[in-house]
Amino acid sequence: MNAGSLARQGLLIASLMLSACRAASAQPAPPAESQVRAPAAAIAAHSAAPLIPAAERERWENRPQWQRRFTDLKTEGTLVMLDTRQHRWMASDPRRAFEGFLPASTFKIPMSLIAVETGVAKDDTAAFAWDGKRRSQAAWNQDQTLASAYRVSAVWVFQHLARQVGQSTVQQFLNDFRYGNAVAGPVGDTFWLEGQLRISAVGQIDFLRRLHDRALPLSDRTYDIARRVMLRDEGPGWKIFAKTGWAADASPAIGWFVGWIEQDQDPRPVYFALNINMAREDLAPQREVIVKKTLSELGLLP
Repeated sequence: MNAGSLARQGLLIASLMLSACRAASAQPAPPAESQVRAPAAAIAAHSAAPLIPAAERERWENRPQWQRRFTDLKTEGTLVMLDTRQHRWMASDPRRAFEGFLPASTFKIPMSLIAVETGVAKDDTAAFAWDGKRRSQAAWNQDQTLASAYRVSAVWVFQHLARQVGQSTVQQFLNDFRYGNAVAGPVGDTFWLEGQLRISAVGQIDFLRRLHDRALPLSDRTYDIARRVMLRDEGPGWKIFAKTGWAADASPAIGWFVGWIEQDQDPRPVYFALNINMAREDLAPQREVIVKKTLSELGLLP
């Protein structure tokens, strides 16, 4: 090999070595061991930390003594409560607590939310002109606002709202709300009275809890209006937000009283949902009586 060949070979080797050095210097430095450990430690700590403290994990208590309120009236029903202060569910009849029934006029709670959120009802003062048709309840036979229609349970107003909103939109909201079995049919303006929609007492409380906690996909304005509409009763230091219902065409007819109570001294709500077989008309006022007696026993009402 002559001197020229040796020189060229030397230049080639030097060039290859220089390229290797440049490639090595371009590689990022490996992370320090502490940098590797820190994210892993943070993830492990987050996974180990309880999302709900042990003292706040909810438990279930059967309250068979509450069932006397139904048997004394010679009927059947259940009363379910969720005390968010004591983190406990309570039920007089745990089997019936999970059984689905027509919601009847308790559906006016979600329908009011839907109407306000979509703009079909501008607020609780939205006016609805009576159509002149005589109906069974005298209080229905006059002009209404959203608030008054909710208070007297004027079915025709909420049927009008359902038609204005549209069945497909109502269906989407029921899915968003995870309301009972979420079936807005088959008929778009009667499904909560005689259709396929069903909800249990436990389901009512689950929905009311998301409503109270503003966990439903609604505007703050809608929530503010809902509180005004739903306020049913109040006294020194307490308020009840609630709705009655009566599925008269069901077999047996089903009555409801659902809602929650708040106290000034502790605003954490106690939710309730009662349903009862309405074999007689004199049972209508008992829906609210049973709930309020139980709230009194729990020290939540005077």
